[in-house]
Amino acid sequence: MQEFEDWMNSYKPTELFNADGSLKDEVADFAPKGDKRMAANPVANGGRAKGAKAEMLDLPDWKSLANDINDSNRGTELPEGNRNMDMNVLSTFFAGVAKKNPNSFRIFGPDETMSNRLWDMFNITNRQWMSKVNEPYDQYEAPEGRILDAQLSEHQAEGWLEGYTLTGRTGVFASYESFLRVVDSMTTQHFKWIRQAADQPWRNDYPSLNLISTSTVFQQDHNGYTHQDPGMLTHLAEKKSDFIRQYLPADGNSLLAVFNRAFNDRQKVNHIVASKQPRQQWFSVDEAEELATTGLKTIDWASTVAEGEDADIVFASAGVEPTIETLAAVDLINDAFPEVKMRYINVVELGRLQKKNGPLNDERALSDAEFTKFFGESGTPVVFGFHGYEDLIESMFYERQHLGLHVHGYREDGDITTAYDMRVYSKLDRFNQAKDAVQVLMDKGVVDNAAGNDFEKKMDDILAKHFKITRDEGHDIEEFTDWKWTALKK
Repeated sequence: MQEFEDWMNSYKPTELFNADGSLKDEVADFAPKGDKRMAANPVANGGRAKGAKAEMLDLPDWKSLANDINDSNRGTELPEGNRNMDMNVLSTFFAGVAKKNPNSFRIFGPDETMSNRLWDMFNITNRQWMSKVNEPYDQYEAPEGRILDAQLSEHQAEGWLEGYTLTGRTGVFASYESFLRVVDSMTTQHFKWIRQAADQPWRNDYPSLNLISTSTVFQQDHNGYTHQDPGMLTHLAEKKSDFIRQYLPADGNSLLAVFNRAFNDRQKVNHIVASKQPRQQWFSVDEAEELATTGLKTIDWASTVAEGEDADIVFASAGVEPTIETLAAVDLINDAFPEVKMRYINVVELGRLQKKNGPLNDERALSDAEFTKFFGESGTPVVFGFHGYEDLIESMFYERQHLGLHVHGYREDGDITTAYDMRVYSKLDRFNQAKDAVQVLMDKGVVDNAAGNDFEKKMDDILAKHFKITRDEGHDIEEFTDWKWTALKK
């Protein structure tokens, strides 16, 4: 067709190509050489030449920054109030990382670093801000700093983090949990990119992308329903598990241990759900290290079943408030029915429970035998307190063909209310978990029906009291606020 030939000839191919179709030398000379080529440029290839050894962060000893948790104080709030805020405990670690790595570590966020309790960072650095600083309204802002959070834009902060990570440096993006969803598609695209890059031999590996969900769903009693959404857990759980790590540490020590691991991991999306409000502290340094390394652990001091013995019921939890409420339910059951054989499991690394179809999903998955060791044979009752949407845990137990799960998570019910009422809204609270457990134990014949019914009435009476006082007086009842962990009857 003459029209087609005219169109193609308009590009003047004879000026670009030889008669045999090869590119003319003078044109080929325009192409970049060596590391000036896009894919070979160290800036875009993990910050180093192809095949060169990666520079890892020089990390402080996290154990020296941990809380001293032992049998005498576990399950309590510590006398030094700031040590009960897990994110503030973490800030001491981040400050140490920033000191040791002044050119390769940054904190990103949408104007929330102070709110998210990373206070120790402000003792050593400022927010970087290149425009005019208006004192006293602009706090901790200067032309140089290791914190980039002076604009309220999740998109911008996450984009900065991705660019920083791809150049071989390590950053953390801390966000209110519900608003991390604003950039879930950006996070997905980063996952897809590292998944494909991992297959290319000329690509170096990269530091992991580190995300923190804080100001979490069960701590948003003051901002209300608009700020309550733990769905990032479900979103990332749908991706290839070998590239995703999701952690739900229940206290400050386990949060420190998780980040010590996350900063040593490569080419992952690390999503850590962390508490910024004062909460009980649970785990010793050794326990926290095992939880962060193995991802879950049977907690002996919260269990009454002997090793190798079948449990009447298994309790499990993942997350800060779920751990408080599930352990309080364990305490209630043990106090009323000390003969019940219980096992309690704390889950930190969520992906260990998954058993997904397809490749690139089994790097951290428990074997069927390991899963059974923790949760019992199919049909064993499992009461699971969970930080996120319940169907995520339900899907994991379905994948394992384990019948017997009773999950108490976020049920898309919330409001501006009291701290404990947020948990009651979703029936995550200890009293509803304990009722669920006793009903199962009655069905199994482990607990006498008359005693079980009396127990359930007692729980209902407490919940009725809670409802009346929170609505009439606007505060939580002492059955919630005054509870402390005590040793179980064994």
